[in-house]
Amino acid sequence: MIYYIRSEFVKALTRKYTRYYLLGILAVCLLANFAMSAFRSIIYGMNDGTFAYNLIMFAKGFFWVPYYSCIFIADIVFGNSYPDPRIRDKSTIGLSRTNIFIGKFITELLMLVIYAIIALVVFLVITPLFQVHDGTIDASVIIDFAYAVLITMPLFVAGVALGNMFLFSAKTKKQAYLGFAIGVILLPRLIMFLATDHIRLLPCVWITKILITPQFQTLQFYATRDVPKIIISSIIYTVVACIIGCRNFNKREF
Repeated sequence: MIYYIRSEFVKALTRKYTRYYLLGILAVCLLANFAMSAFRSIIYGMNDGTFAYNLIMFAKGFFWVPYYSCIFIADIVFGNSYPDPRIRDKSTIGLSRTNIFIGKFITELLMLVIYAIIALVVFLVITPLFQVHDGTIDASVIIDFAYAVLITMPLFVAGVALGNMFLFSAKTKKQAYLGFAIGVILLPRLIMFLATDHIRLLPCVWITKILITPQFQTLQFYATRDVPKIIISSIIYTVVACIIGCRNFNKREF
């Protein structure tokens, strides 16, 4: 198993989509800072809400963006084609389908950790460079942002598990991405909309409490963060997604 994970990890690191994802991280960090700089210089000037620490605070409320991209992380490890357990190489000899599924998922989590660390470092390096003249970033701001990233990791793990589930369950990648888009992005957003105060459908209000996406909105402020809920819900989503994905992989005929 360890040899298989190491083999998959090396393959993932060398795939071109890994570089594309890293470029995407850089682009998002740059765009966020460009937007803040333009907002300050063109519209409001040096007023409240346009300082560097505001950008870092706002960023915590947009962690749903990388969450929605978790299927790309899963796909980088998943590979160009569906894993065929009949085809054996040095790394897969003696492994069951369940072992292969678990190995893929563990490798995806390793890639997730690497991406998260890189994104954190890049954002915290680029932002002071762009906003250095306002002098509002200190150690407390950086520590709070890093803590927000840390407590969000379980949600990202759940996102990768869901992406992995769709990739292993669908017949084609197109169907997998469509299922992820509907089940993880569009449907939760629709439920959240129907739960807003001006509509307030009671079933949707209740369902919203167990969705992952709304939890990203609580990260901006320390008082609104519910860490136990984040951890518990992430574990439930991750376990359920892994069970479904592994079951479908074991039932698949080749």
